[in-house]
Amino acid sequence: MSEEQIFVSNVFGTVTDRRVVYFRKKGWFSGGAREDVPLRHVTSVRIDTTRNIIGGVIFVLIGLATIRFVVGVIPLAIGVLLFWGSPTVVINTAGGDLNVEKGWPWEKKSAEEFVEALHKQLFKE
Repeated sequence: MSEEQIFVSNVFGTVTDRRVVYFRKKGWFSGGAREDVPLRHVTSVRIDTTRNIIGGVIFVLIGLATIRFVVGVIPLAIGVLLFWGSPTVVINTAGGDLNVEKGWPWEKKSAEEFVEALHKQLFKE
């Protein structure tokens, strides 16, 4: 048997020619639980951008109201992050499980690379 070939390995997981390794329920402050799934069990994968407009407005308003104090910068930064949006990778497996990984806004390129590599392995000719 030949050696397993890695196509991408980043914060969202690893895609090889035989399996995908990712972190189930990964969020901003949680690492998630590691899942190791054979490629034949993955039925679909997609990338979404999750934004929280209402939360963003609330945090920006709080930040602007308290900006004269140094602590106003913190809710203002959180509000900007909520507006910016987070890349969300959703992997569907044969059992019907939807596994969601959420990354920081600046990790969008890594999410796109992960999804593209997994798509190529799922739909290779």
